[in-house]
Amino acid sequence: MRTQLTRLRVSLVLLLVGSGLLFAIGSTIERHQHHAEHPSTAATSSTESGTSGESGGESGSGEGAKHVEKSNGEVGAKILGVNTESVALMIVAVVASLLLALGVWLGRWPRLVLLCVAGFGLVFAAGDGRELVHQLDESHAGLATIAAILIGLHLAVTGLAAAPAAEQQARDRSDQACCGEDAEEEHQVAGVTGTRPLGHFAAVLGRSS
Repeated sequence: MRTQLTRLRVSLVLLLVGSGLLFAIGSTIERHQHHAEHPSTAATSSTESGTSGESGGESGSGEGAKHVEKSNGEVGAKILGVNTESVALMIVAVVASLLLALGVWLGRWPRLVLLCVAGFGLVFAAGDGRELVHQLDESHAGLATIAAILIGLHLAVTGLAAAPAAEQQARDRSDQACCGEDAEEEHQVAGVTGTRPLGHFAAVLGRSS
């Protein structure tokens, strides 16, 4: 039993660390791809503005710059208003994965940690699904593959964390029920033991009379 729990703990730690690192890699690759695409857009807008008139060229270049800045700000899919390509989200995801992996490895507050791990896996699996759809729409096969792998990893994290949490809860209920039965049995035994001296004393009084 202890060996099985140790294997489960090691598997959860590896999945959490691996999913966090893969998420960071995928997010970095996606940002680099978009940064590589933006210079071509800026060059096209500047070329088109140069062919127009002097006054029209100035207004066209200003509008082109605003358009490029707007496109830079709108890059990436958003989930609940959060940009999936933001550096802050990547840092939060990696730090959360490492902290949960550390909590699982240390084994402190096991039920609370396992429930947090299961919730973490569900939330990020949903985000990975949204990212998969986004990358398929953008025809980015490599990033779509990474998103699909992350879905599998996060669902595996949820499954591995939810199973022992439910098992531990059932074990605690069983222990409480056993303790209640033992206490009731001890009470009954004490009652029977107490009635025996009283019966013996009554029998002695009857004989003496």
